[in-house]
Amino acid sequence: MSQQVSVVIRMYRLNELGDCFLVTFSSGTAKTHLLIDCGSFRNGPASIARLHAIVDAIKTELNGARLDVVVGTHQHNDHVSGFVHCEAAFREIGIGQVWLSWLDDPNDAMARAIGRDHHNLRLQLAAARDTLAGALTRGQASRPVAARSLAVLNDVLGFFGANQAGTPPELPSDGIRILKEIGANAPVYLRPGRTLAMPGLPSQTVRVHVLGPPRRHALLSRKDPRVGESYDHGLASAGLMATRLLEATRRRVGQVSRDEEHYPFNQEYKRTTPGRGSRHLQAAAQRYAKRDEAWRAIDDDWMQQAETLALYLDTFTNNASVVLAIELVESGKVLLFVADAQTGNWLSWKHVTWQRPDVTTNGLLARTVFYKVGHHASHNATLVELFEQLTHSDLAALIPVHKSDPNITKIGGWKMPATNLFKRLVEKTQHRVLQMDDVNPSGCRPNANPAKAAWQRAGIKPRITNLSIELEIKG
Repeated sequence: MSQQVSVVIRMYRLNELGDCFLVTFSSGTAKTHLLIDCGSFRNGPASIARLHAIVDAIKTELNGARLDVVVGTHQHNDHVSGFVHCEAAFREIGIGQVWLSWLDDPNDAMARAIGRDHHNLRLQLAAARDTLAGALTRGQASRPVAARSLAVLNDVLGFFGANQAGTPPELPSDGIRILKEIGANAPVYLRPGRTLAMPGLPSQTVRVHVLGPPRRHALLSRKDPRVGESYDHGLASAGLMATRLLEATRRRVGQVSRDEEHYPFNQEYKRTTPGRGSRHLQAAAQRYAKRDEAWRAIDDDWMQQAETLALYLDTFTNNASVVLAIELVESGKVLLFVADAQTGNWLSWKHVTWQRPDVTTNGLLARTVFYKVGHHASHNATLVELFEQLTHSDLAALIPVHKSDPNITKIGGWKMPATNLFKRLVEKTQHRVLQMDDVNPSGCRPNANPAKAAWQRAGIKPRITNLSIELEIKG
């Protein structure tokens, strides 16, 4: 027989883009703690200090207990960097179980293949970024084109902790590696359709249902729901494009081609035979170099491929997010944590085959009373078709977004939260939506109507401190 449970959800305030949620379940005298992600976008002293303050607050909240479960949803800096920067503190706290995506499973052949190609693509893009930066500095690249490509590369590589030239994009994978080592038990790798019990609670009190990430490669790379826009490229072809981009950029600045490195002798030992070249190719090259034909030149078009490749890498990683629907069995209420899942991940939920015959995706969505808004409320990380199924009258939402983040405030910055999405969130939650920075529109300020009355109807009184925003939900 199920027992009643109450849940406290704490969204920690990172002062920049990032996710860190502590979910504490209480049933009778039993209590268990679930941490979903801990990371921030940047790795500077202020960001690391804030992470340490948050982990110290978590330790204080635990009061000598360990974290029963830690979930690392996906390999982005703003979700797992805290496990690197605060590794010693987490080891001191102690972790019972670690839950990770099936994509992190070393025994999964598909995961290994994807991981290898993903790693290579990250390195190739980082190398292209460094070469482009050098070309710009030396005036060897078209400034508008290369500058735009460089900006996109820096933005996306920032999610891997590598938004500075010369920095390898390995920090998130280090975070996952640490999580694999740190738990008292072997990691649990999550696949769609699985249902787990929360440890430390009476049987049938809380069930955790896994919605994502999908097993279909095409859905992992699906970015936007707009008609005619598809990102179903394979990682192998993306890696090839990245290699060609890097080669073109290297040739542009006079560096040795990667192909040259595969020859058995150094370039100075190679002998060319004058006059043996193709007359047709020589004539074409001469025409191409003419000043009045410059408008036909495509040299810099290779650089623009960096934008497509970088956005592909970002989309693939976001769609690799672990998505959890946490069911409070007695009441049937559901807490939905989607990490950074984009369109492909959301679409896959409709096709999940559940282990339990009494579980359906539509049923979980209809009973959702809490939504952790996906990907900091970007335009392509809350799919209309499925979000509209969140119809519970007590629905509340938290957005891990800080609008003073430089990625948002810069010229042409990221639109987070997306205007139309935020408007719909306000409508569906009846104003029960809060941002990490607590800079909420007048209608969403929890201490004034209409939001105050809406929170009261749901039986929730938000608690906001310098370090966290806290909601308690009775189940």
